[in-house]
Order: sequence, then structure tokens, then C-alpha cells
Amino acid sequence: MFTGPYPVGDGMGGVGLRLWELAVALADEGIQVVVACPPGSDPTWRRPGLRVEAFEEDTWPQLVEQTDAVLTTDLPDQRVLLHAHQLGKILLCENAAPIEHLDYTQVAGATDPQGVYDDLLERFLLQTWTCDHFLVRSSVERASMLGTLAAIGRLGPDHHARSRAMNHLITLLPVGFSAEAAAFADAAPVAADPAELVWSGGVWDYYDTVVVAEALARMRAAGQPARLRFLYAPPAEQGIAEVDRLRDAVTRLDLHSLIDYPRAPLPHTARDGVIKASNVLVCLGRDGAENYTCLRLRLRDALLYRLPVVVDAGGASGDWVTQWGVGLAVDTRDTDAVAAALTSLVFDADIYQRCRDAIDRARPAHTYHANIGNLLAFLGAGRRAPDAGGTRQQTAVAQLLRRRPTLIAAPLNPI
Repeated sequence: MFTGPYPVGDGMGGVGLRLWELAVALADEGIQVVVACPPGSDPTWRRPGLRVEAFEEDTWPQLVEQTDAVLTTDLPDQRVLLHAHQLGKILLCENAAPIEHLDYTQVAGATDPQGVYDDLLERFLLQTWTCDHFLVRSSVERASMLGTLAAIGRLGPDHHARSRAMNHLITLLPVGFSAEAAAFADAAPVAADPAELVWSGGVWDYYDTVVVAEALARMRAAGQPARLRFLYAPPAEQGIAEVDRLRDAVTRLDLHSLIDYPRAPLPHTARDGVIKASNVLVCLGRDGAENYTCLRLRLRDALLYRLPVVVDAGGASGDWVTQWGVGLAVDTRDTDAVAAALTSLVFDADIYQRCRDAIDRARPAHTYHANIGNLLAFLGAGRRAPDAGGTRQQTAVAQLLRRRPTLIAAPLNPI
């Protein structure tokens, strides 16, 4: 398992955390797993059947050569893909169309934004052509993946004959948690001052934190103030306009006593105790294609810590919250509606308990062990995709390499 830029250890988060929990679940099933991650990761995080190794230039090819199957993040180091593909290894990946990246400073702020984005698209296409099995986190992502595979020309009668549901190609591993994570979370003591609300992930430009600040100001004016804790400072290498907008709103509305923004990184092992000091999870996004196609990984926290959630209604995350009844989905263009939703979950015990009961019903369906059966069946069969090594795949990969020769080198735009 190659985790790309995501470390293992106290710097873990996001996709890296998802892959780590998958690695632990696979090891629990008797599969020998090597997690290759960035230098600076913590090798003492090994488990029975699982070891942690740094991705090093002189050793990663041997890791590929010594394994039966290789799993990568989306937009991985394409050299790993090509090496595994050329050796005929079984290839798996977390793969999603690079849409959110259009908000990233590395793209939007580049001298040639379209050129940088084209590089990401070519890496996405290389992964889509070479991988034998894809992990997705929602029905929306599964539909999107099937559409992509059909559009580029990978689907056909051979795939249909193997599985009408394309189970040999795709595993739906929903946003959820592992048994180990649940045990750690349950055992962790509360380790922070109380804050009714928690924003448990990072802040990106497709989110809307300003409407949360404005809603908190209206709650205070109505005599029902609530505190909000942000868990993470923005990464130093990212210029994020939404962070500046949030800070301006906090000053403009004089919310310094109600909004806690971190000054230092929060270690992963301290995360449980800090989140447990809050009662409601908040994550509001702006209207946009990223929100239509991607279920946010931080919704794991609603399930793991039994926190009802307030989320934007316009996308996959809002649909999921509404489907399971685990919180309230709101129109972020309506500040009063956001304030009303926050007020309901903070101050209305009946609504809060109704969402908590729904979370308890949803939790068993979102554990890793409950959802890796299809993946285990694919790995147990030990077969590549029906079109692997075929003329169409080989031709497509060759065309990609001719069109963008830099694919054979280390990523030009690591994201």
C-alpha cells in the first residue's frame, strides 16, 4: 500500500487515515500488508501482519516486485503504477476524478493553470487505465467511476460476463471506521475545554466557514451562544482564501471568544480527546462540482464519536446525512437556516437524541469489517481485470506516455 504524501503516525489524516484503517482491517483478515509512506512516518505503528516502511527512491521498486498486489491513493507517483503494470501485478487504487484540485493554489495560482491541471488529468487517466480494482466511498463515486471506465473504453462484454454488478472492478468502502479506531476513541478521556461545535477537518476553498461565523453571531444575538472549535491550522504550503475570509469574519463580528482556531498542529493520537469535548460536527461547503461527487471523509467523525452533524444540502454529503438521519442538511446561502440548524442540535434535546439514535443505527453499516468482503473476494481470486494486458489497454497506456513523456518520471505536480 503506497500512501503517497500521507504519513503514518501522529501526522496522519484524510485519505491517509482511510488507507491506514483499511490496512489494519486487511491485516486482521490475515493479509500481509506493507504500508509504504513518506519519510518521517512512524515505523513503530506496525501491527501483526502489517509493517510500516518509508518510501525511499532506492527501495520502492523492490517493494513492488516482492508483492502480489499494489494499492495506491488517487494521483499517486505514476512510476509506482507503471512499474507494477509492467510487472503484471494486481493494481488497486482509491481513484476519484481530480475536481477538487481546481480549488487548489497549486492549480489556480500556477503560471499555466491549464497545463498543471492537464498533468493531473493524465495521471488520473493512467491510473484509470492500469488499475484492476477501484475503491470508492459512495454510490455517487461508484456511478462516476463506472461512467469514466465506459467513456475511456475499458468496459465490455468480458467485464459484464465476470460480474454484472462489476464487483470485480469496484468495491464500495463507505466512509466509516475500524474496530481499532472505535476502541481507541471509546477509551480516550476528554482532553479539551468544552465547545458545543467542532469543525474536525481542514479548511479548503470549497468550504463555507464564513456562513458559520455569521450564524454564530446571530445565535449570540438571540441569547443562545455556542462555541466552535476548528481542529487544524491550514497547511503551510497552501494559500487558502477561505482561511483569510474566516479570520476577517471573526474580527468583523467580534467572535474571538466563540471561535477557537489552533496555533499548533494537533497530533493524531490527541484527536479523540479533543473531538470528544464537543457535541455537534459542522462541515459546510459551497455549491460546486466537488461537493456533488465526493462524500467527505470527515463524516467518519459523526459515526465514530456519535456526533450529529450540520452539513450543506447541495451534494453527496448532504444526501448521505439526510438518508441516514444523522444530522441536518442546510442551504448555506441562508444564514438564518444555518443558525436554526445549529441552534436545534445544540439546544433541542429531542432533535439531538433523534440524530444520535440514527447514528447508532448507521454505525454497524459503516465499519470497515462490514464492507471489505467484496475486496477480500477480489484479492482472494488473485485475478487481474479481464482486459489487463490486452491490446486496448496497452495501446492506451502507450498513447498516454507519448502524449506526456513526463509520466515516466517523478510527479511534476505532487498533490
